[in-house]
Amino acid sequence: MKIVVSGYVGKKITGIGRNLMCLLDNVSDDNKYIIYTNEDIKNDFIFNNPNVTVKTYKVSKTSSLGNLLWTTFIFPFVVLKEKADKALIPNFTLLLLKFRPTNVIMHDLIEFNVPDKFSPKKMFYRTKLADPITAKRADSIITVSENSKRDIMKFLNVPEKKISVIYNGVDQKKFCKMNLEKAKPIFEKRGWPYDFLLYAGTIDHPGKNAMSVIKAFEHLKETNEYSGNLILAGMPGSGFEVVENYAKKSHWAKDIIFTGFVTDEELIALYSTCKVFCFLSLYEGFGIPPLEALACGANVVVSNSSSLPEVVGEVGITVDPLNLDAITDAIKRSLKNNKINHEEEIKKHLNKYDWKILSNEFEKVFGK
Repeated sequence: MKIVVSGYVGKKITGIGRNLMCLLDNVSDDNKYIIYTNEDIKNDFIFNNPNVTVKTYKVSKTSSLGNLLWTTFIFPFVVLKEKADKALIPNFTLLLLKFRPTNVIMHDLIEFNVPDKFSPKKMFYRTKLADPITAKRADSIITVSENSKRDIMKFLNVPEKKISVIYNGVDQKKFCKMNLEKAKPIFEKRGWPYDFLLYAGTIDHPGKNAMSVIKAFEHLKETNEYSGNLILAGMPGSGFEVVENYAKKSHWAKDIIFTGFVTDEELIALYSTCKVFCFLSLYEGFGIPPLEALACGANVVVSNSSSLPEVVGEVGITVDPLNLDAITDAIKRSLKNNKINHEEEIKKHLNKYDWKILSNEFEKVFGK
C-alpha cells in the first residue's frame, strides 16, 4: 500500500512532528510512505526507515495560511498524482477535498475545553467549520488518548467505531537519564543553575497554565521551603506576554528563567537534572513532556484533568491545576522524596509507550 502524508508540522519539530517521525520510523515493510513537507524544514525530517520518502513543496514553514491552503486544496491532487492508496493528515487542517480514503490524526479538541485558547475568529473557524467538517469527511480518525476519543465523540458526534486510540510514545534510547558530567557543558553554555524546578512545553496562557507553576514556585520561596530556581523551557505561545510580564514583576524574578527553544539534548539535560517536573495544563490531548521526563528519571507533578492521569498512571503525582495549595503541597512532597517512584514501576509503565508497538497499531488502522 502507498500512503501519502501531509507533513506540515509548524515552525519547529515539536510534539506533533516528533510523533509523526517516530511512528513512521518504526513502520514495517508492508507499506510505503511519501511525506510532503516544507522545503525549509526538510533537514529536520530525518528518517532511518527506507520505506519513508521525504518530498517538499514551496511554502515556508512560517506561513500558517499558506500551509492551510496547500493542505486543503493542493495536497488532495498530490495524493492523486502519486497514485496513492490512502492519505494521512497528521496535523490540524480543514478536510474539504479528498480523492482517496483519508485518515486524520486529531490530537485534541482543546478549543472546546479552553474557551480563551485562541482568538474569537480562530475559535469560530475551528469549532464551527474545520473540526466538524474534517471529522465527518475523514474515513477514520486516530487520536492519542481515551480522553481525546471521548471529546471527539461528544463534541463532534463521531461514532466510536470510526476512532482508534494510539498513544504517543517515548524513545527510551534517546530520552534517558543523562549524568551530571555530560550535562555540565550544556548548563555552563546556557548559564543555567543546577538547582531548579522545571516546566517544559509551549509557554502560553491560559491553556498550558505556566502561571500556576510560577505562583506555586513563589509560594515555596516565600515560605522558605525551596531555595532554588524555576526554569520554563519552550517557545512562546498565545498569551506568552501575560506570563512573561507577571514573572518580570515577581519578587523572585531573578530566579525565574525563560530559555526559549531548547534542543533535544538540552531538554534531556533539564529533565535529568531538575528537582521536580511540573506540567499543569488545563487540557492536554496527550502530553508528551511528562512521559519524556519520567523516562529521564524526573519526579513528575501533572494536572489531574484531561489525558494527563492516563499518561503518568501511578508513577506521577496528579493535582488540581487551579488549586495553588494542592500544587504547592505536591511539589513539596516531590522535593522531600527524591525517589518517589521505583525504577521498575516506571519501566513497566513506559513499556506501553514503545514506538514499535504503537507503529504496529498505527498500520492496522490503514488495513481496515
